Parts: sequence; structure tokens; C-alpha cells
Amino acid sequence: MGKKVQQPKPKKRRRLRVKFLLKLLAFICLIVGIILYLKNYHITNIYITGNDTIPDVKIIETLEIKDYPKMSKLKVKKAQNNLLEQNPIIEKVSIKRGLFGKLSINIEESKILFYYKYNNKYITTSGKSIDDVNNEYYGYPSLLNFTPDTIFEDLLKGLNKVDYNIIKMINEIEYNPYKGSDGTIIDNNRFTLKMNDGNTVIIDIVNIKNLNSYNKIYASLSMDQEKGVLYLDTITEDNIYFKSYDTIAKEEEEAAAKEQEEKTEEE
Repeated sequence: MGKKVQQPKPKKRRRLRVKFLLKLLAFICLIVGIILYLKNYHITNIYITGNDTIPDVKIIETLEIKDYPKMSKLKVKKAQNNLLEQNPIIEKVSIKRGLFGKLSINIEESKILFYYKYNNKYITTSGKSIDDVNNEYYGYPSLLNFTPDTIFEDLLKGLNKVDYNIIKMINEIEYNPYKGSDGTIIDNNRFTLKMNDGNTVIIDIVNIKNLNSYNKIYASLSMDQEKGVLYLDTITEDNIYFKSYDTIAKEEEEAAAKEQEEKTEEE
């Protein structure tokens, strides 16, 4: 007697497959619906981070989102390019659309090192030259005179090693090579810095990192009480060379008197 063969149940399998497809379709429709809803959702919150120089309002105006338009109207790639083109101080920008109208904008800026009077440009930490047509930038040091290209590049590299808070304490930078009595240049990397506190600093590229010790030296020498010239190009662990303006003036008077005396003797 033969075995009884069990017949397949195609109808039940087909019903399970149809149910699965219907659930999958419903899930896809739900996802598409959520996406369409979110794309047409108005921007409700704008979060801007990383910007120190460019104000929030300018970023919002550049992106044309001050009226909180629909998310779908904001073309992220185009918006990022607009920010980069109109604000050369921006190095990178990231724009992300979140749930329920949240828009996150992260900015990475270069920092302004100084204003270069030779070409009327602001120079950034990345070496960019920036115009300031709208007079938005202020409170930065000014490099007063022409500086040869190689020295200029070394100055940029050196200042990038200096604490930015120290840089903002500088009022003026003057390229001032050290010359011998016969006019021969002995050190062509030398600069004179006029500080906002009324003191003067002599520095060269090799020792420019000594500027990071300025606040410590300022306190130790009571430079708030007696103003003068601090020679950070010759600083050592055991010796900090500082000369007050009064002492310098006195020495100049004595030198002038001696010179006059020698001329009188010659006559």
C-alpha cells in the first residue's frame, strides 16, 4: 500500500505573500508621506554655530531664510556655495535639515590676523586677503608698511603660532629690519609692535612665539605702571630686556648732548 502524498497549500502561501506586500507598501507610503510632509514643513528653528566674525543675521540674510520658508525651498548645496562666495572668511559650512523644521548651520571661519595697509586688505590665518566694503571688521592690528613677500609669509606662519588673544592686544605692526651704523641690514626679520596698553615690543620671526609670554612678562615687570620697550627678540630664561620710555628719552638726550659737545670741541 503506497504512502499518502501531502498536497501543498498554495492559497495560504499566496495570502501570506500578499499580506507582506501590503504591509511593505503601507510602510513605503508612510515613509514617502513623512518625507513629503517634512519637505513642505516650514523652518521653525535656526541653529548657527562656529561663527565668531560673521553675525547670525548676515548668514540668515545670505541664505534668504529670515521669513522661515518651507524646507523644500532651501537648496543645501546652493546655499553653502552662496555663503562661501559672499563671505571669504568662511572656510567650511555645513547645513543640515532636521525634524520638525530644525535647521542647523555650522560655520568654520578663518581668523583675521591684521589689516595690511599696503593693499588695504584684511589678512586671515589661512592667508586670504579680504576686502571690507561694509566696514564690518574692526579691532585688529594694522601692518603699517610694505613687507617683502617671503618675510610676509613667515610673519603669517609665525602669528599662527601665537595665542589669538595676544594678537588682538596688538595695535600696530611695523616691518623694521635691524640695521648697523653703516646702514647694512643685520636682521631682516624684525618687527616693531605697538600694543594697545601703550607699550612697544621688538620681535623677530625666529622668536615670535615669545609673544605668548607677554601677559606673564607684563605682570612681572609692572608694565602697567612704567611704559616702555620690551625686547622679545633677545629674551632668555634668565634675562628679559625691558627699557622704559623715560630711560630711552634720557639716553637720547645724553647722546645728543655728547654729540654736540664733540662738534663744539672740533670747531
